[in-house]
This record gives sequence, C-alpha cells and structure tokens, in this order.
Amino acid sequence: MLALLFGLILCIFSAPSIADHSDSSNVPKPDLICHTSNPDECYPRVFQPTEEFQIVHDDQELPKGLHVRLNIWTGLKEAKINVPDEIDPSLEGMPVDQAVVIVDHEEQLGAPKIPKGAPEYEPVGKVKGPQHESAALVEGLNMLKSGTSKNNQAFDDALETLEDLSHDMYYGLNIAEDTEAMEALLCLMSGQSAPSTNGAVPHDQQAASILAGVFQNNPAALKQVTGFWPQLLVESRCPNTGKSLRQSLYSSVEPSRNGEGANAQQAAARVKPKVSVINGLIKDGSIRTHFLREGGMESLLKVLIPEDKAWAGAQRKVGQLVLDNFLDENTGATLGEWPYLPKLGDELCQTEESGTAEGCWDYHVERIMKSSKASKEDWSWQLNDRLAAARQEQSNERKHEEL
Repeated sequence: MLALLFGLILCIFSAPSIADHSDSSNVPKPDLICHTSNPDECYPRVFQPTEEFQIVHDDQELPKGLHVRLNIWTGLKEAKINVPDEIDPSLEGMPVDQAVVIVDHEEQLGAPKIPKGAPEYEPVGKVKGPQHESAALVEGLNMLKSGTSKNNQAFDDALETLEDLSHDMYYGLNIAEDTEAMEALLCLMSGQSAPSTNGAVPHDQQAASILAGVFQNNPAALKQVTGFWPQLLVESRCPNTGKSLRQSLYSSVEPSRNGEGANAQQAAARVKPKVSVINGLIKDGSIRTHFLREGGMESLLKVLIPEDKAWAGAQRKVGQLVLDNFLDENTGATLGEWPYLPKLGDELCQTEESGTAEGCWDYHVERIMKSSKASKEDWSWQLNDRLAAARQEQSNERKHEEL
C-alpha cells in the first residue's frame, strides 16, 4: 500500500517537468527571418517559390523539387517553381541535363561565404569552341550583312538559325565579334517592323531575341561589344530608319514603336526581348552611363504605362532590370546612379505631359502594385520599397548639403 501511495506522489510531481520538457522541444520555428529591427528586411523562413526566379537567402529553407540556378552575373542562388517540360531560353542550342537538383539544407547552411573586400572574380576567360565550326552561322551572318531582301523565307530562316546559335557561349561570342553583324542586328531591332498578320515573328523581335541570347550569361560577348560601342553609336546609320543607333536604340522598347494599338499581346512580346538586350548591355558601366544620359529610363517607364494585362510580362522585365542594375545591391546594382531627380506628385504624373518624367516611376510602380494585388515577393512590391529607400537617401543627402 505504501509503495502504491509513493508511486502516485511521484507521478504527480514529475508530470509538470515532463510537460515542460515536451513544450520546450516542440517550440515552432518563426515563420520569418529578421536580422535587423526593420520589418521590411524580413523574409520567409521557408522560401516561397513563384514562376519567376527569385534570390534564395543563405539561411532560408528550400522546399523540395525547385528549379535552382546560380546567376553568373551576381553569384547568387536563385530558385523558382520547377516546370518539368519547360524550356529555358538561355539554354537553347546547348546540351543540358534536365534533372532537378534537391538542395540539402544542412549543406546550404554550411556553405562558405565570400569575405568582404575579396577581389572580384573575373568571369571573362577563353570560351572553348566546338569541334566543328557552324556553316549555318557563317551563312546566316553573311545574309544578315549583305542586305539580302528581308521579305523572303531564306532571311527568316537565317534569323531563326542565328537565334538558336546565339545561346551557345562560343557562337554568341562569334556574333559579338562581328561588328558589321552586330550593327545590322541592332538596326533591325531598332526598326519598326509591321505587325505580323500570318503568325510569323516580326524581324525586330527576332533580332532582339538573337542579341538577348548573345548577352545572356556571356560576359566575353559583352566585353567584345563594349570595345566598339562608342564608334557604333556615332558612326552607324540604319538603312531601315535613316537614323543613327544613338537616336533609335533605347527608344525601341517604347510601346508606341511596337504596334501597341494593333495587338497588345504581340506588341508586348516584341518589347520583352528588347528589354533583355538593354539589360544585357547596361551591365557594362560605360554603356549604362550613356543609357542614362540619353533618356533610356524614360523609354523603359513608358512600358509601365499600359494597363492591359498582356503587358504584365514586359513590365516585370522592366522592373527586374531597374532592381538588378540600379536599386538592389544584392543583385549587383551600383547604388546612387539612379534616380537623381526628386519624386513628383501623383496628380502631375497622371498628366500626359509629365507622366513619363523620372519622378513618376514611383507613381506607376505603385499603381501596378495595387492593381495586380500581388504578394510582397512580387517585383512591384520590391521596386516600390527600393524606390522609397532611394528617395529617402536623396532627401537625407539634400538635408546634409543644406547644413
């Protein structure tokens, strides 16, 4: 009897400690990771994938089965929802392994970090060529440079071949090394091709797709073009427009120059590769400076103005370009280059005269953010926040100068 009584007393006094131990081991991890007191800098503990590539933070957990890649320009890991049958346009023409890599979380946390102040990695090295040169590349470039009639099937086939080959680093570099061919492609992209009525891809869109392939993850090609860029802008005069590239290249992304009124979906499709070309070119600092000086940002802003949903993809490309090159230091942007003019009021930005002024980026980005009702991971939210931070920095600098 005494033993039974002693056992009951022992159970009563030990129960709380067991419960406490159980509670402490089952404490859930927080849903957000915050390294600072600023809530805007927090991010989900578990990576939230979308259909677009997003940066993966070092301490985030990755769900299984994502499409993960390393951005060659920034050195940052990116991931998105994996689509098994999806064809990555940047890999067209290259042998690829379609297997999905499952990232182990423990291994991810233990990855070494690049120390601050380490010398920058120089990605431009010797590009290994194929065993046999491509006769199709030579033929396509010759047809492009010869001024052969652009209204025949042979020319269309040549552009299609060049687009396929441009995604290969070696052939992309071959195209970039041919100054005459690059001038022809840039002029073709800058021209105003008539909207297609038979389903064929317009020539300006084809040329832009070739150039986008040349610059995609190919620093050697960009370095080659940078060498003759100033001469190309000043001396070239496009036969299809009668204008120099300096007058027509950056404005080629404007909706009004891509058949905006005829077919919004086709016009947006023509703009998307042109934005990709600009994004590739301005990775070079000297070209980026010229782009800003020649009003390139105003032309990009015009892409954000259409409210038709068909423009969502092109607008996303513009937003990502601005983040990657001017506002998001994590993706390699050089802060302080843009914006440099103050924000304008909403009423002024709703007018046709001032709607494309630099100070109206904030208004149009916020309008898209609200109308799309997208999550905070969307480009419009990120761009809105980064613009606000840049404006605050501008305000602080002005106050400092006044003192």
